[in-house]
Amino acid sequence: MKTRKICALFFLLLILSAAAAFALPPDNIVLSWNSSTSTLSVTADHPVNDGTKHYIMAMYITSDGKQMLTKEYRSQPSKEVFSDSVRLEGAAPGTVVTVELVCNIMGNAKKEITLK
Repeated sequence: MKTRKICALFFLLLILSAAAAFALPPDNIVLSWNSSTSTLSVTADHPVNDGTKHYIMAMYITSDGKQMLTKEYRSQPSKEVFSDSVRLEGAAPGTVVTVELVCNIMGNAKKEITLK
């Protein structure tokens, strides 16, 4: 009985580590600011096999350590790229904005942009 539990635990750990091995964190984040519409466009490489099981689960946008926007996701429509655009009302020129993308399986990535 004890041997079965140990084997089951080992198998579970093996499966979880294999899933993480195939999961890639977001990479090559590109940020684009449109001052006329106060819109920040975000794209990042994030290859997935199944966008309902592996996806960018959150985007955090901060400035000076303060949260400007949090957006959560439940899937990724593209199998290659994460992409979204958000309005940042009242963001002034010269503001330094940090965007963090968080994968639901493994890893995260950050990028900064100075709004013009």
